[in-house]
Amino acid sequence: MSDPFSQALILLALIAVLASGALAVQVARGRRQLELAKCQAEEREQRYRSLFDSSLAGIALLAADGKLLEWNSKLALLLGMPEIADADASDLVRPIEWQSEATALAMLARQRQPGEHSETSFIATDGIRRWVSLRYWPMTDGEEAPFWLLVHDVTGRQQTRTLLRLAQQTYVSISEAIMITDVTTRIVEVNPAFERMTGYAREEVIGMRAALLRSPRHEADFFAGMWRDLEKNGHWVGEIWNQCRDGAVIPCWMHIDAVKEPKYGNVTHYVGVFSDISERKSVEDRISFLAHHDPLTGLSNRFSLDVVLPQSIALARRNGQQVALLFADLDHFKAINDTHGHATGDQVLIEVGRRLTQVVRESDFLARIGGDEFVILLNEVDDTDDALRVASQMMDAFRSPIIAGGTAVSVSLSIGISLFPVDGEEPSTLLGHADDAMYRVKTGGRSGYRFHSSAVDQAARTDRPHP
Repeated sequence: MSDPFSQALILLALIAVLASGALAVQVARGRRQLELAKCQAEEREQRYRSLFDSSLAGIALLAADGKLLEWNSKLALLLGMPEIADADASDLVRPIEWQSEATALAMLARQRQPGEHSETSFIATDGIRRWVSLRYWPMTDGEEAPFWLLVHDVTGRQQTRTLLRLAQQTYVSISEAIMITDVTTRIVEVNPAFERMTGYAREEVIGMRAALLRSPRHEADFFAGMWRDLEKNGHWVGEIWNQCRDGAVIPCWMHIDAVKEPKYGNVTHYVGVFSDISERKSVEDRISFLAHHDPLTGLSNRFSLDVVLPQSIALARRNGQQVALLFADLDHFKAINDTHGHATGDQVLIEVGRRLTQVVRESDFLARIGGDEFVILLNEVDDTDDALRVASQMMDAFRSPIIAGGTAVSVSLSIGISLFPVDGEEPSTLLGHADDAMYRVKTGGRSGYRFHSSAVDQAARTDRPHP
């Protein structure tokens, strides 16, 4: 049996072994915890870095003085630089050309409250102007704490806003009237030009049918054709007469387009754009009138005669009737001009046209084809008596003098008559024969009438000047 001292040594050794083992266990456990913590930290760092770099927004961590501490590649792209791979603190040693732009944006963001939105534009280092939305958050309390900067590219949104603003201004300023309806043709919007053109206030027409502009100038077939074009082609273009609020009917040039939803192609709205073409129509009508009428007397001209005479001949041929052409020339008209002046001569011509107009029927045609030459075309002539009656009335219309330029001017006519089909079947032939007959009246003493055909003239006993 050992002594007490030896037993104590053994006990101490045993305690030391046990303590050493326990310490080893604690050390091993600590190492495992450290390794686990390191793995977790690396995992969190990886998740953070992945989120940081894949963000659609530009993100930067800046010191209180605006110096860049960390950033993601999106920020570099927004500021006009190529994408920087693996951006981290080591990049701080590289020159950063867009440092000033990033600092300027950060200082601008800090003029607002943390998290408050602000927008600005700048020209990036690639020369492109960009619009960005800015927000910032401090990492900790205190003015000297680093802060986060969040930068979103809103250039597309800003461009859309600009386009919408311009479209709105165009909608308001455009001189053409715009009317937007839903698919049932109820009006949902009109522009100021619509109000000015139609007299309807916007508040009056919203919710009304577009048919409130429909005028009695169009039959149902017109609108049926319009709808066929809209359904087939998605648009319609043409001239239309619209009725205004005061009842006036104005000619308009109109475009109607069907608006379809992108996904299914169903029509959701119709957009009608129209302009008042009253002035243009007036000019066109005036041009047409001048093209077909004598500007002095307002009577039809030679061009109109060349259009109407073939039509009259064709109709008479189809109906088995005759056409009479009376070619009248004023006697001694040159002397009137020489004695009294051209102004008086013009007044004489105007009065001659007025008196001849009173002689012809509505179915007949009267034209001034030369300086003092007039032609009357008689339609639906049954025999020579019709032509004789009109010729006699023409002579009687000038038994009283014409007052022109304060002077009483005596006027007489020499009239030549040709008949279809007796004297020819072509317009030029009939006109030439009537001119020849008139010339024979001139050479025979003037102031009378005769037919081109001698046989007809003899039968009608008109081969002498009119008494």
